[in-house]
Amino acid sequence: MDEALTQIRRAEGYSVTPILTLRHLAHLTGAEYLYLRRIVQRQLDPYTVFSRPKRTPGKVRTIASPSPVLMDLQRWLLSNVFERVRPHRASYAYQPGRSAVLCAKRHLGATWLLKFDLHDFFHSVDERAVYRVLRTVGYNKLISFEIARVCTRLPGGETRAITRFKYPTIDSYPGWAPGFLPQGAPTSGAIANLAARELDDRLWEVADRYDLAYTRYADDMTFSTLRQLSRVTVNRCIADITKVVHRAHFRVHRKKTRVIPPGARKVVLGLLVDGDRLRMPVPARQRLETHVRGAATFGLTAHVEHARYSSLGGFIRHVDGLLRYAQGVDRSWAGALAERWEAVLKVEGITVLDRERW
Repeated sequence: MDEALTQIRRAEGYSVTPILTLRHLAHLTGAEYLYLRRIVQRQLDPYTVFSRPKRTPGKVRTIASPSPVLMDLQRWLLSNVFERVRPHRASYAYQPGRSAVLCAKRHLGATWLLKFDLHDFFHSVDERAVYRVLRTVGYNKLISFEIARVCTRLPGGETRAITRFKYPTIDSYPGWAPGFLPQGAPTSGAIANLAARELDDRLWEVADRYDLAYTRYADDMTFSTLRQLSRVTVNRCIADITKVVHRAHFRVHRKKTRVIPPGARKVVLGLLVDGDRLRMPVPARQRLETHVRGAATFGLTAHVEHARYSSLGGFIRHVDGLLRYAQGVDRSWAGALAERWEAVLKVEGITVLDRERW
């Protein structure tokens, strides 16, 4: 009882929900204890795996979506544990109140931009890193280990129990190649941010040393400055950044490293920052205007068929989302376009209930 009270006080001191044991987690979330135990034992891989095309032609992204029970449990962990721990101030993704727009604003008016991409960001965060995150916010060793396994997945969904090491007091917890964060789990983004805290700390120091602004949006890292830099300084900065990333057990995707010098067009997370305000690039503006104009001129159904969307509801959700995003970037331009879009939907008889149902 004394140990339980100590754990509760320790967790509450970090503003996270106390979780004493795996059975306690099952009680808190409504999941079956034996179901969770099988996941921790790596006897069950409750994920559905599918692919999504990337923006790069011919490239796909593998998504591992947890089963409904595990999805609900991970959402509970997200709300009650991981979202309650503040990531580094340089991090802008996967957290309420922060966005790509706010991230891009940090680089307005930049003379130089240095852009890096972390290779296999989620897969670089394994169950040991998740364990360390949980230990730092007050959870004991055993429940930290068990939650780490509930939030990670073995490569390829492997479930064989080949024992290389065991949890010291539980023989049925076999070792294997450490699991990693699956892309598709609701907890993965927030956990990855927290696991990258040390990386962000070190890169913040590098940025401060070179008088740069530093932000990270998931795996996209951007450095910028308002002053002039020499090529020698830029190359030295890139070398320092790459070294820090390697030491933090992440990898720079070298083919995606970009140096944008003075005079060149500067884009951060799809937004133009080479001025005193954010702007959407012309192609993005034109695509949105084309959708609204096409729907107004030819009707929603005809335009959806022409644009080759699979469903009317999906098309409307797509345009609604683009307009919300655009209004966060340029309210004067996007606001007028949104009014025209609403007029189109009104003429077509599309109600608010219809949009919520879709």
